[in-house]
Amino acid sequence: MSVPIDTETGIDELAQSAVKVAKQLIAESEPNKKRYDKASRKRFSRLFKDPKAISVTVSLTDEVMRITSAKDAARVLKKSAKSATLTGFGLINAVGLKVIAAISMVLPKPVLFAVHTQVKRLSKGIILPSESSKLAKQIKRRAKKDIRLNINVLGEAVLGEREAAERFERVLEMMKRPEVDYVSVKLSSVVSQIITLDQDGTLKRVSEKLRIIYKNSIQSHTFVNLDMEEFRDLRLTVDAFKLVLSEEEFEKLYAGIVLQAYLPESHEVFAELVKWSKQRHKNTGGVIKIRLVKGANLAMEKAEATLHGWVAAPYQSKAAVDASYSRLLDTALRADHADAVRIGVASHNLFHIAFALEIAKKRKVMDQLDIEMLEGMANPEALAIANRKLRILLYAPVTRGDDFASAVAYLVRRLDENTAPENYLRSSFEIGESKEIFNAQAERFLKGATDRHDLSTKSLRHRSIKFEVGDIFENAPNADLTKDSFVNKLDKEIRSVLMQSDLQIPIVIDGKQIFDRTLIDGYDPSDNAKIWYSYAVASKSDVDSAVKLAKKAVTDWSAKGAEKRGEILKNFAQIAHDEQESSIAIMARDAGKTVAEADPEVSEAIDFANYYALSAISLDLEKQSSPVGVVVVVPPWNFPYAIPTGGICAALAAGNTVIFKSAPETVATSWHLVNQLWRSGVPKDVLQFVSTEDNEIGQALITHLDVNAVILTGGYNTALLFSSWKNNLNLLAETSGKNSMVLTACCDIDLAVKDLVQSAFGHAGQKCSAASVAIVDKNIYENPIFKKQLLDAVQSLQVGAGYKYATSVGPIIKAAEHSLDRALTRLDEGEEWLLEPKQLDQAGLLWSPGIKTNVKPGSWSHLNEWFGPVLAIMISPDLKTSIKWQNATEFGLTAGIQSLDQGECEEWIENVEAGNLYVNRGVTGAIVNRQPFGGWKRSSVGATAKAGGANYVATLRNWNQMHHFLPMKEAANKWLNAVGKLAIDKSCLEVESNLQRYRRYKKGFLIRLESGTSKDELDFLSWLKTELGIITSLSSDTLIPGLANLVVESASEFAEHAKEFDRARWLSSEIAPIHQLMQNGVSCDMRPITSRGDIEMSRWFLEQSISITQHRYGNTNAGPKPICEGLK
Repeated sequence: MSVPIDTETGIDELAQSAVKVAKQLIAESEPNKKRYDKASRKRFSRLFKDPKAISVTVSLTDEVMRITSAKDAARVLKKSAKSATLTGFGLINAVGLKVIAAISMVLPKPVLFAVHTQVKRLSKGIILPSESSKLAKQIKRRAKKDIRLNINVLGEAVLGEREAAERFERVLEMMKRPEVDYVSVKLSSVVSQIITLDQDGTLKRVSEKLRIIYKNSIQSHTFVNLDMEEFRDLRLTVDAFKLVLSEEEFEKLYAGIVLQAYLPESHEVFAELVKWSKQRHKNTGGVIKIRLVKGANLAMEKAEATLHGWVAAPYQSKAAVDASYSRLLDTALRADHADAVRIGVASHNLFHIAFALEIAKKRKVMDQLDIEMLEGMANPEALAIANRKLRILLYAPVTRGDDFASAVAYLVRRLDENTAPENYLRSSFEIGESKEIFNAQAERFLKGATDRHDLSTKSLRHRSIKFEVGDIFENAPNADLTKDSFVNKLDKEIRSVLMQSDLQIPIVIDGKQIFDRTLIDGYDPSDNAKIWYSYAVASKSDVDSAVKLAKKAVTDWSAKGAEKRGEILKNFAQIAHDEQESSIAIMARDAGKTVAEADPEVSEAIDFANYYALSAISLDLEKQSSPVGVVVVVPPWNFPYAIPTGGICAALAAGNTVIFKSAPETVATSWHLVNQLWRSGVPKDVLQFVSTEDNEIGQALITHLDVNAVILTGGYNTALLFSSWKNNLNLLAETSGKNSMVLTACCDIDLAVKDLVQSAFGHAGQKCSAASVAIVDKNIYENPIFKKQLLDAVQSLQVGAGYKYATSVGPIIKAAEHSLDRALTRLDEGEEWLLEPKQLDQAGLLWSPGIKTNVKPGSWSHLNEWFGPVLAIMISPDLKTSIKWQNATEFGLTAGIQSLDQGECEEWIENVEAGNLYVNRGVTGAIVNRQPFGGWKRSSVGATAKAGGANYVATLRNWNQMHHFLPMKEAANKWLNAVGKLAIDKSCLEVESNLQRYRRYKKGFLIRLESGTSKDELDFLSWLKTELGIITSLSSDTLIPGLANLVVESASEFAEHAKEFDRARWLSSEIAPIHQLMQNGVSCDMRPITSRGDIEMSRWFLEQSISITQHRYGNTNAGPKPICEGLK
């Protein structure tokens, strides 16, 4: 990267001159205001006086315009119209809006046609029609005023290669029109597979398209400007621009590129482009143009950074952006490079335009300068500039009539940008009449012009910030794929892992590595199951030795206390962060995970370690509880790093010892993880690594008499099998999920498809949280855009090796069998393939994604879980039916909805039965503390709690039994009022709410008592029922005096009786019929009632996490804001 060009103090006095010129331009623009301009400015001025009016306007232009069902759009219109005020809309518009909203409930189609027509009419000067005859008239009309148009072709969201190809052809068609001589193109609109990590591949793909565009530029004499939007595309756009324009065919071509003043990197990039262009000009005479803009994607940049834990790339204040723009004007308009670099000053701020004019005059580079504005946003000012015989271009987005709804995103971003309190355009509507407003804007400009000298041009996003695990929990950031340091280290680690071919992994008992056991091969699922390591598996005597040692080590480990144990876990978190590239590389080969899927696992593992360490301290464990003892952790292969970290760290934080039984498919990842834990300071007698086969040896480990708890993440059938081995097994399990996403008639199709595809096919559909079913409203399913966008997005997914950066969908972990084989290869009656999956490799591990449709309620595909890249679509008549189908499965892990209607979102939130709910976002990717993870029904087994939540560590302690009800009741009520009854957002994010709340079990509890059950315990149970309304029924094997409604039954009869309830609570010394209960789909809590009210109360409610997107395109004033209530 080049060193930024220095500013010059010799032009400082020009800032004062610029204020005078700006005042002249404002005066000169006044006579140009037509009736339309005056009416438009009056409308905007009213809007600014009422914040609600802006929200209503966004709702009308975004939500109502996007909803394809007339009935549903009318409902949203009516709700929005209620907020229309006289202050914000004026008498006629406010009353008119309320009247047509009322009429729309009776005549929805005519009213909505009128609304669409009015929105199009009001935006006709901002978004132009792309039809040739209409656009040609506008171009000619502008040309008469010496104004040129810079055409930008809008369209549907680019989710796949088909839409990118269509947009590409439309750009080429536009360039061939004789009246068009200037176009702007965003690379991400003509190439779908823009993959930040795949730098070389993406550069190759975009350069191929760019060459064709530039060839057409030469043939049609149409100037081409490369637009810039997202920070992640900055380097790609600059590299492609320089690469192609350096080629012999294009070395003399006049072409342009945009730089955004809100990015500090723009100053270095500008210097780089100047240096390169001067050499190119010297060699060939070629000239480039750099269009300087403030940047219109600020809100979305901030939203993305917030969600991923990054520092937002743009400057953090409007004042800094203004200073940056002034600095760019200073360094851009110079005789030194005027012959090689033309400058487009793109701004509505007349102070900046005047400053540019004054600089250009003094430095005698007026020929270097073009003034640019947005079509329809400042017509009088544009005409004033044109009347001064200055070159002016208007940036003009164009769209086809039938694509207008897709252009709404542009309108919303413009509205958000231009209504910001500090924005010049907002002030410009009254700046001519208000001396106060003029002076405020002048002072803001003068300060920016002064501050340009001292403004930092160092990257904010890439500044060196060392991640450190602290005493206050913060989520670890995701890896930043735009950082060269990360990518270079990752490249090195992947090369290293791929070179391994004979790795041997031992079992480790008492710190001793044992290799001389049965060896089993581990293979690379991305490479036709090629063997790359082997691992030893334990014998029966190894299991006995490991358990004996673990039991002995509990006392010393527990005695360390939560603080010292926590320090060790924090050490691990730091190691995990520092070695994230090697962890990602190993997962990529071992589990077939793409970098995009493996990276969040590392962040989650760091969070687990830190969160559980702090949780154990805050719980004050030592006073009223003791460790469970020896815990066996049995993790899955689909999250081979994060999930075992969670189980191990929770158990260790709680003072237990751990035997880590790796998933057989991903032992290499487990070996990497356990070594990191040992290096962090976990003693090797406290954490042992014992791989076993899934045979009698594995059974011996799970059922060992001295194993006190088993943490399982796997299928419900696996949990059922474990319980059949040992009836009183203390099993804490997160089990199966059959997850779906509801797409209502009010959804944003583009966003819904994007989130659905990621939810269904991320990690090749092999997540317990994956959406294997989409329940789509009939109105959406029959909309041609839905199928077009869905097929385009899915067909464009690149299937390949996890460690190949171009891969979107990696391999399945092993050849398809049972349910996955059926999902991939069979259709039930009435079903059909919208997209049939295909096997792509010899081993049967690489499959192209498939979509089956017309899936019927109650069918196999509706109700059964599979782990692979298949999406089933159900077509629903309404939301009520969708919720019914969504709740019809035996599981309740994750669920999602896509809707722009707040009422629909609220109805869904209150009625869907799942542990993790997601509104207008994907249904995968739960984050520790932000969205604690765990399900309802058969998605959860045993006395467990949500992973990554406040209650999880407590489940791994034996809490003192309650002996006195009244003090426990007082603590319980305190917890209910502070936590239990509330919906609490611990994430504190503006762009996404993440609420945690408790819900009642609808069918309640069947509780097993015994003759020795104390009066205090009976009083507690009575209080639960009478005062808290918790449904309970009491059972025992014998009559208990004073309990009139007690059911006397055997343990076996209890298990059958429990079918009538959601959950069983076993408060008897009898052996609980756990296996029989599980066969009946009922989970049982065998823990005694504890004296800690805060610990005990959470056991009587369902935990639920609700994540709601709170923005549209980054604009937090837009989109539905459903209300989510706490416990009733």
